[in-house]
Amino acid sequence: MRIERHRIGEAALAAAEAGFAERIAGDVHRMRDDTRPARGWRAIAGAFLDYLGARSTRLPELGGKDAEVALGSAAAAAVGALELTVFPGRQFDVFIDYAGAGVSYGGEFDREEGDTDQAGQVRSFEWLDGFYLAFLSDREAEVFIEAAPPWRGHEGRADVALVHALMAYAFGHEEGPDDAASPGPVQDVEKCALIDMVTATLGEGDDWPGHRAALSTLRALASGDEEGFTRCLATQLEQHRGRVAGGDAGPRSLLPLDAIALAAMAHRRHGWAPRIDSAYLPHALVTGFGPGAPRVRAYGRDKRADAVTALAAGPLVVERPPHPFAAQSTDPSLYDDFAAQEMHRFHDPGEDPKALARDLTSFMSDQRQRFLVRAALDPDGTDDPCQYEALLLGAEAGAGALRVARAEPGTEVEVAIGGTTRLLPAWRSSYRPNPHQWQQAVALALVVGARRPLADCVLVEPEFFVEDDHPSPGGAYCAALHDYLRGVDPEPAMDHALTTAARMADGSFLAPPVSLLSQLVQGDQQGFALALADALEEHREHYTVGDRGKDMEAAVNLDVLGLACHAHRIGWPVPIRSPYLPEGLLR
Repeated sequence: MRIERHRIGEAALAAAEAGFAERIAGDVHRMRDDTRPARGWRAIAGAFLDYLGARSTRLPELGGKDAEVALGSAAAAAVGALELTVFPGRQFDVFIDYAGAGVSYGGEFDREEGDTDQAGQVRSFEWLDGFYLAFLSDREAEVFIEAAPPWRGHEGRADVALVHALMAYAFGHEEGPDDAASPGPVQDVEKCALIDMVTATLGEGDDWPGHRAALSTLRALASGDEEGFTRCLATQLEQHRGRVAGGDAGPRSLLPLDAIALAAMAHRRHGWAPRIDSAYLPHALVTGFGPGAPRVRAYGRDKRADAVTALAAGPLVVERPPHPFAAQSTDPSLYDDFAAQEMHRFHDPGEDPKALARDLTSFMSDQRQRFLVRAALDPDGTDDPCQYEALLLGAEAGAGALRVARAEPGTEVEVAIGGTTRLLPAWRSSYRPNPHQWQQAVALALVVGARRPLADCVLVEPEFFVEDDHPSPGGAYCAALHDYLRGVDPEPAMDHALTTAARMADGSFLAPPVSLLSQLVQGDQQGFALALADALEEHREHYTVGDRGKDMEAAVNLDVLGLACHAHRIGWPVPIRSPYLPEGLLR
């Protein structure tokens, strides 16, 4: 069955997408000073929906990391608005992954006037939109039961009836006596009875904006009637199109959340494949944004047959989008000049040794940036000796920082950078390197194969990586890499790193290449090549979100590059061709 989607004017579509990342980041930043934040977060959720609706005209399936994060951010904003309305005295955060920013609330707001039907009650359309978005983005939220407008006293309202029908179906929840919410569990047959009960009170009336049609679709879903569900969903979509076509509806009208959410419930809970072919039902929103099967899993397990065949046919290719630095004709000589100034300080015998020791991690960071800018401009790196120089200086500076941090207080150690050796004092203040800086230093050392800097990284005590009861993926990865490099059994730490990364997989950060490292631990060369392609594609996808592609870190993943160079150096083939792997560094 085919249901065509209505059209939106090109001007409105272009306006929804133009400069969206910058606009939404500004909107989120201004929320810190918004005196009516619930209303502001609802507006931000609406802006995300307009953006997604506009994108769906070019990407009908709405797949990819950008759409996934935008949808999740819309849900975060909508749920945050509900929480501010219902629980204005609670402490909680509203974080928008797409903008990489948010606001923490400490109960400083009173309930906003005009944001409720009555004191303490959320308007039904706000509840419904928040629920649909939360379900589609797999976001758990406790607010929906407490935020639901009461059914008693509103028996004739289809919108309130739909709220309670959804609570019965999704949460197994029935409103108890005296307007008190009594938890289920509610069995499937009881869910159908509850939906019938709230629907029976509606009587006659029109269906604006589609709540009765949604109730019929939900009833068919609850009863397990796939044929009836398809018919009702088709009616729901056709009614939606009839309401919005020819009007001044915005791009968000291209995504009827009620129909999409019900189709997603059918697919995710019953395994029903959509039988309606319509741009109103983007594939990724209905089926979810779950990642596709990797080419290989940890320790070389579960290699995909098609991936193995493709690798046997020749090198795998992972493309890189042009970096904005190239279009902007960024001048890398500015970074070279600053590097020269830093080296002049290091050469100067009159420079305070304590200041030099303190600034070693900053020196490393500056050289990382210098390399990344040059790699963004010249992906091959063959004819750019400054790339290698930046990597080597950064590795030496990072290793030097670790060396002075390990030294006994009151002693001095030799630190060599750029062919110059200085005696620098032990330094254990707040400027002492942390595990993340160790990760940066060891990646630089692995890329260039610098033995002395790598030795300084390996000689760090294992206790350096010990974390509390909430380990981070980065810290766990560092501990596993450290064990691998120092020649002790790395599998316990590697297992821990894999578990930690899997637990945090849905976060907004880019996880370290734990699967890639596990191939080295296992000694699986073919698995390493497959995991390398996966890691590069994951990096690329991460930087498609919003403005992330403008970050210099988008040019190259130094953790991945470091492991690739290490594998090449120990004699493993690296059959991947990609601008993310500069040929000049892999030769």
